[in-house]
Amino acid sequence: MPYDVEHEIKLVQYHIARIGQQQADGTFTTTFGELFKDEEAEQVFESLVGSLKAAKRVGVLKFDGQMLLMPTHANVVLHLLQPLPAGYVVISRPRNDSRESERHISRVCVCA
Repeated sequence: MPYDVEHEIKLVQYHIARIGQQQADGTFTTTFGELFKDEEAEQVFESLVGSLKAAKRVGVLKFDGQMLLMPTHANVVLHLLQPLPAGYVVISRPRNDSRESERHISRVCVCA
């Protein structure tokens, strides 16, 4: 299955908002270590760092530096600038879901 960058960015938005702390301006923050060690996120992302870099490139996420490595960058703050719009539904599926008709859902479906 091809890598869907837009879908991966939505996953970043969902998981950072789920485990992060909401700020007064409506954005969310967490650390790279918290996201990296989160059991649900661990089962979803094939390449967490690649997904974070993609989200940063389009302006959805802000963090210091270019590359994040554990445990060196565990305390780097991830600042989600653009949370998912209200009304999005997230359906979790394990990465190894073998149901052919639902493979396009790809682990987590983020739907309006």
